[in-house]
Amino acid sequence: MKIFGEVDKTREGKPKSEYPSWYFTQQKDELEESISQKERAIENDLVPHGEELNRMKNKLLHEKKRSDEIKASEPKLTDAEATLVKNMRKDLGTMIRDGMFTRSQMEKGLADAHEEARRMSEPCLELKGDQIVFAKDCDVTVSHNGKVSRSGAEKMWKIASRLLGEVSNTESLRKD
Repeated sequence: MKIFGEVDKTREGKPKSEYPSWYFTQQKDELEESISQKERAIENDLVPHGEELNRMKNKLLHEKKRSDEIKASEPKLTDAEATLVKNMRKDLGTMIRDGMFTRSQMEKGLADAHEEARRMSEPCLELKGDQIVFAKDCDVTVSHNGKVSRSGAEKMWKIASRLLGEVSNTESLRKD
């Protein structure tokens, strides 16, 4: 599955950012609003003619191109892929939940900060089969024995959630 589109990659083919551009719904909405504002301003002759108008039109073309690239890069899941991602999201959610201290442990100060940091950074959650492939698609580092850190699993879960149009805040997984 292609998670990062061409718009998300450097010339060397590496992702420019931790998450793909289609993941950020608020920024996409802001870009669309900016495009609409510029179109209305030009349409209603609210921009002074000359250099200012040319600058506005160039900016509008650039923003439209960026918006089109982002839309084109968003994966379109088949029914089979959607089912696979849904099951993977569920399994990842369970693994992440089990690897988190409970909300009450956090509030009472009973969670060991060093252990929390270790779980976040060291490979401790074992993936299998399609999960390993999805991890690589999400640009998550998988250890030689098929394990990822909790942060890596959270990134996978968040991307899977966004693909399915679900809540992508991992705190929703934490037990009380």
